[in-house]
Amino acid sequence: MGILSGLKSMGIDLKNDDLYEDNKSNKDAEAAAAAKAAAVEDAKKKSEEAKKRQVNEEEYLLSKSYTCPVCDGTFKSLTVKANRARVVSMDLDLRPVYDPIDSLKYNIVSCPNCGYSAFARNFPNIIASQKKVVREKVSSTFKPDPSVNEKKIYTYEESLGRYELALLTAMRTVSKTSEKAYLCLMMSWIVRGQRRMLSEDDAEYAAKLEEYRNDERELQQNALEGFAYARQTEGYPMCGSMDQYTVDYLIAALYYKNREFDKALKMLPDILVSASANRRIKDKARDLKDKIMAIKQSGRTPEPDEIED
Repeated sequence: MGILSGLKSMGIDLKNDDLYEDNKSNKDAEAAAAAKAAAVEDAKKKSEEAKKRQVNEEEYLLSKSYTCPVCDGTFKSLTVKANRARVVSMDLDLRPVYDPIDSLKYNIVSCPNCGYSAFARNFPNIIASQKKVVREKVSSTFKPDPSVNEKKIYTYEESLGRYELALLTAMRTVSKTSEKAYLCLMMSWIVRGQRRMLSEDDAEYAAKLEEYRNDERELQQNALEGFAYARQTEGYPMCGSMDQYTVDYLIAALYYKNREFDKALKMLPDILVSASANRRIKDKARDLKDKIMAIKQSGRTPEPDEIED
């Protein structure tokens, strides 16, 4: 898709920007087919569970007023009401699964007047030199969209567009590699949420499922590249709160999703023997190691859509 392809509809057409420039036997075939069928069935189950959790999303949101620190324009942005969404589970790559609505869609504040976008907690924190860059390299071609102020909810597509603008802002203001990697990771989480909400009754279900899977993998690959580089060049905590062991586990999980199992295994020993790694991360590291060892013992490499999401 191109990880920023959605920006074209907003008047921003990027062509060759580099995200990190600034800084078998029949038996095997039968096993592969069975595993793929199981993965498809699991995806259907998760989709059905997500649809059952559908609620009136508007009831869980409030419209908050902002003044943009770049253009001084005023606008409204939707946010989830306090204590109205809770984490009920966590995916392999640490994506939180919320109930009853997906809070991930509402993490980005985006000015509909100039395009400046960032996580809500960071939105006011932009220095003068960065403001100048945003005006010159984002706002100059951005198409204002005042209709955003009237939105009652954000669709996954709209949310993804907001994340794309946040990533563009991070790229133009030369943010840390880890911050751009984290945005890519969260964009992959948004696409996953979009994929899980697909209905099999949709005439384009198969095509959309494949498209979303491919988009998710591309974003995960960009996140992996960024975190692997940041691990060698940045200190901790990373992205505000991630310690060394959380970052190492996340890299291992992304290697696993990319079917680079040996690289994933190399990231896990320090976590498992550490006295300071938190219990949740150690347990997840142990589970991931067990998954990889089971794959190795099976003697076959699973297809991409067989990897747990």
